[in-house]
Order: sequence, then structure tokens, then C-alpha cells
Amino acid sequence: MTEKLIPSLRRVAEHLVRNATAAEIASAEGLSASTVRTYLKDIRQHLDLPPRASRAVVANALLGRSEVTAPDPGRPAPVLTSDQKLLFQAIATKSRRADIALAAGIAPADLHAKTEALLSTAGATNPVHLIGLGHAWGLLAPQGESKSTPASASSPRPARRNNAPAQPTGRTLTTRTPQPGQAARPRAVNRSPLRSSP
Repeated sequence: MTEKLIPSLRRVAEHLVRNATAAEIASAEGLSASTVRTYLKDIRQHLDLPPRASRAVVANALLGRSEVTAPDPGRPAPVLTSDQKLLFQAIATKSRRADIALAAGIAPADLHAKTEALLSTAGATNPVHLIGLGHAWGLLAPQGESKSTPASASSPRPARRNNAPAQPTGRTLTTRTPQPGQAARPRAVNRSPLRSSP
């Protein structure tokens, strides 16, 4: 079982998921800006996230692992389209804009407009606020729980076909029925039209 955050880091994490800036966290906790940056770095390491993981991804990991509690949204969840749900999930799990767009199945040029539309629908001020609301509404699954994702969430792979390999001209591939303990082996049967029958 993973150890929980130490109290000093948990307090910073609580501020982060409630959409506080680094300066606001420093002021609220009586810390220097550099100490807050160090604590945020420590939180990312504790969560096994890369150093440049976005604040939204950090908030999602904190809430998903129940390190902190989600803020009370004070209103019911909005009705989201399947595309908005995909974008919601992408913002929660990806940090780079290109990765978010790819995961959401939208063009990078459309990412800003679609993100703004999602924030407006959810009544969120920014992606970190959106993640907090998403966990409070139960729209984002806690870590370790599987939540069904729409088929378009990942690029589908074409079904593999077991087509028979192309045969050389005039030859047919057949298989013998194996004896017990024996593997089936292909046997070439010559059916060349050039050879005359006896």
C-alpha cells in the first residue's frame, strides 16, 4: 500500500485541488514561494508523476488516490456530450496540449475553443477547477477503479484476419490430422498442371 502524503504536503495539495495559485498557497500557509515550489515537486514525485505534469493532472492523481477530498461543487453535474467526456478525461490524464488533443480525438487547433466550451458547460474557471468538480460529481473514476470509456477514447485497432497465406502456383497446402502428442505440420501436395497423370 502506498504511503499517504505527510501533513505539510497534504495541506498544500488541498489548496492545489481547490484551485489556489502557488502565491495563494504560500500566503495561506505562511510559506515562501520557493518552499511551495519544492512541495509541489515533492507531491509530483510522491504521485510518480513527471516533473512537468500539469496542475490538472496532479489534482486528478491526488483526488483519484484519495490523498485529498474533492471540493463541494454546490450544484449537480452538467450533461456532457460524449466528446466533452473524452476531453474531460484527456485533461485529467495528459499534460501536453498535443497529447490532450490526440486523446480527445480533436485537432490541436480546436483544443482551446473546445476546452473553453467544456469549462463553460461545467462552470469551471480553469482545468484544475474542472478536475475538482469532476471528482465531486463522480465523473472521474478513482485510481484502481475501471470506468468504461467510450469506444472512441482510444484509436481502435483493425481486427486481425487469419487469411491463409498465398499459395505458389500449382501447389496446395494441406494439413494432416495429428496423432495424439503430435503437432500438425503442413504438407505440400504437388498439383502442377504441367505434369501428366499416369
